[in-house]
Amino acid sequence: MEYPASDWRKLQRVIDGLRTQKELAELALRKEGALADVVKKNQQRLEEIDKQLGEYTAELEQLRDSIKKHKQPLYYGDYLALDNLLASQLPQSDFVGKHAHDELLFIVTHQAYELWFKQILAELDSVQRRMAPSFVTGGSIGRIVHHLERVIQILRLLVQQIDVLETMTPLDFMDFRDFLFPASGFQSVQFRLIENRLGLDAKRRAVHDQRPYHAKLSCAHAQVVQQAETGGSLFTALEQWLERTPFLQSKSDNYDFWEWYRTAVKRMFDSDAEVITAGADEPSAQQKAQLEKLDETRASFLQMFDEPAFAEQIDKGLRRLSFKATKAALLIFIFQDEPIMQQPYRLLQCLIDIDEQMTAWRYKHAMMVQRMLGTKIGTGGSSGYWYLRDTVSRSRVFQDIANLASFLIPRSALPELPKPIQAAMGFTAEAEDKRDN
Repeated sequence: MEYPASDWRKLQRVIDGLRTQKELAELALRKEGALADVVKKNQQRLEEIDKQLGEYTAELEQLRDSIKKHKQPLYYGDYLALDNLLASQLPQSDFVGKHAHDELLFIVTHQAYELWFKQILAELDSVQRRMAPSFVTGGSIGRIVHHLERVIQILRLLVQQIDVLETMTPLDFMDFRDFLFPASGFQSVQFRLIENRLGLDAKRRAVHDQRPYHAKLSCAHAQVVQQAETGGSLFTALEQWLERTPFLQSKSDNYDFWEWYRTAVKRMFDSDAEVITAGADEPSAQQKAQLEKLDETRASFLQMFDEPAFAEQIDKGLRRLSFKATKAALLIFIFQDEPIMQQPYRLLQCLIDIDEQMTAWRYKHAMMVQRMLGTKIGTGGSSGYWYLRDTVSRSRVFQDIANLASFLIPRSALPELPKPIQAAMGFTAEAEDKRDN
């Protein structure tokens, strides 16, 4: 018989296809009321498939044995493609016959950035896949946290790489800077993909030359990053996951987390007001000032419980995370010590850490550019330091999560939860799932 091409991967796909056909044929045989001729036809087809499957499997084993016998031992340099990698540094100063020693450092550092960007994208892809299902298991949350913690460590390394680049002096940089125009780090496609995968709001991007951020990219690369804007982000996946969080409400236990927390907040502020005015028939000027400050804080807290006011803040761009997702995130913060909430809390902390490290990198990058260039324009035509400084404050993705610390109250001020909710959060054996979402 004729065999397919002697590529074991293609052969494996043929075998997988035959196995699928076999399963379908067996399924057809099991159907009740099947006609005799249909049964006979499927039996014959099943016998043919079994025969082909045996022949192809034997061929695959022979092919693998042959590969093992003739394959050369894997060599370190070949595995890492080092010949290609180490030949990829092409200093522009050498092309014009004006060798600049520090240009190699500049190239190696930026290539290292791009390699780490590739790894970050791989980790974020895995996180998004695991957060995509409508039900995310505890095991998946653990893996998600693992991937995010790796991203955090990579970002810390990227911040430290700037220290190496800063061993180059401004004059060292000027030896080759003019040869780089109009190339710029602004054109890093992978960095733009990271921003979009995380969920950077397009409206918050720092504006460069009154043009879209992808205007300086090639047409192909511009298309890639624009597609990433609509291809789903970690922010969106997080919001959807939070909105599915249990323990927000249980009708059977007469429990509503939001009302439960509102009551606790009110009780705390009322108690603080009593402490301020204790022992005084008439508040003093200092006490009145303290009460006014307390009322301002109380009003800020109460805004969290006003859904229309919350929606208005979202419309104004003051908030981004939905009302329901914010409630869920606050619940996770409050019950972070409960067994069922520990991994979700770590996940939220990882996102805050990623924002923090991205911000630290942007800030240190801006400071390095100022140190190297002062207020000169960048090689890509941006305003250099001023543009980069603007990105520091405008590029945080998970700021709503970090800001939840503003709305926490002491553990001692929290009322007791209903027993069934406590049991469910604590993984007790007698816990019954009475959660109504």
